[in-house]
Amino acid sequence: MKTSTNPEYPWHETSWDKFTTARSQDHLPHALLLVGADGTGKLDFAKKIATSLLCTAPVNNKACQNCQSCKTYHANANPDFMQIELLEDKQQISVDQIRQLSEFINYTRSFQGYRVIMINPIERMNQNAANSLLKSLEEPADNTVIILVATNLGKILPTIKSRCQLLTLTTPEKNQALSWLKSQSPELTQAEELLDMANGQPLTALAISDEEIQSKEEFGNQLLASCLKQKPITEVAKNWEKFDPQTLLNWQIRWLQTLIKSRVTSTQKSEINQGYNSEILSKLERIIPDQKQWDLYQQLIAQKQYIHTSVNSLIFVENMLLLWLQASSTNES
Repeated sequence: MKTSTNPEYPWHETSWDKFTTARSQDHLPHALLLVGADGTGKLDFAKKIATSLLCTAPVNNKACQNCQSCKTYHANANPDFMQIELLEDKQQISVDQIRQLSEFINYTRSFQGYRVIMINPIERMNQNAANSLLKSLEEPADNTVIILVATNLGKILPTIKSRCQLLTLTTPEKNQALSWLKSQSPELTQAEELLDMANGQPLTALAISDEEIQSKEEFGNQLLASCLKQKPITEVAKNWEKFDPQTLLNWQIRWLQTLIKSRVTSTQKSEINQGYNSEILSKLERIIPDQKQWDLYQQLIAQKQYIHTSVNSLIFVENMLLLWLQASSTNES
């Protein structure tokens, strides 16, 4: 695991205040469920909490970075810290990984701060792992905090949620995100379009490459070709079966969100006519009837449940393309 310093994001301030208030009032939970969208810095926020708790001499609730506990943390060697995450090439967090947590909790602490366990992403635990975690949550250890990091609250077992204190990180307002983006990369052009491409998630927007912009345009054009029956779905799906399915799905959902909103607001209407993928959006608007856009949007949202399963990637892409073809006016007699 590579541990970095803790960057500051202005949209985290309210959530950080809630954490520090709970700590100062001695209401610190033994388990904290941290939920936020990808690309908003939730893992950095979780690390900020972890280093604050591990530190033996925090300054204004933040890690001092100078004590022995802080130094060993940044050297990836703090004996009071454990991080559980997806192993390479694995789709789920296993029960064996969670059992290591139970052993870790029984160790004697090396420093005078808290013992901290971080699990990310919590919704990717298998059933046996979740059941094993419940045992640790039901019998909290002294001076120990378990931080559970999640993107989708709806995928967390109610029995786990009920044993944690929920802390939600919101996606920043557009102006705040744009201001932060420009401060991080003053030479950045088309910041607003990049933010839109990233569904409003500033860290995702900052990481978008020219190759990804080109890939999105290529996929959009091939999606249009399949809707217009200029290319068979099987051929288009074959071109994209090895591409990240989450990214493909997010692109399609965002396109539909823009189309749906454009029907009621002039601001959203302007998004169709300018910026990245404007030509694709204009064509999609013409071939997907208004009355079918919402149904298609809901059908694509439903596809999210299959992303981290063993479903065949080629079939997954074909199914998405088929939904567009069925909704397209070109498929009507």
